[in-house]
Amino acid sequence: MSPDGAAVWFIPDAYLARPASDDPVYKNHEAICILNTTDADADIRLDLYFADREPVEDVRITVSAKRCVHVRMDDPAQIGGCVIPFDTPYGVRVRSSVPIIVQYSRMYATTHNISLMTTMAHAVD
Repeated sequence: MSPDGAAVWFIPDAYLARPASDDPVYKNHEAICILNTTDADADIRLDLYFADREPVEDVRITVSAKRCVHVRMDDPAQIGGCVIPFDTPYGVRVRSSVPIIVQYSRMYATTHNISLMTTMAHAVD
């Protein structure tokens, strides 16, 4: 992998938990954090894979040169209008036109014990 990342990344364990309440501060959510340290804009394509339905492919996102974005997977406006079903495991392939770095985070706030899980995605050279 180059110092600036890789063009293909995988997140095999994505999961958007159903909200337990309307708490305005803490909501279940997940985010794909993308860092572009190159001098060119990154044309990103997300492919979402499910166990029980057809994939959703080519969800397009742009990350400007030398910028980062935190793509909230519970916000259809940030993922091309795609609605991710609650309580359904899925995986994500992230493809980019330039090398990037990808991190995945999940906030679970269904109970009073809030947890945050974060991990680097798996890069493919």
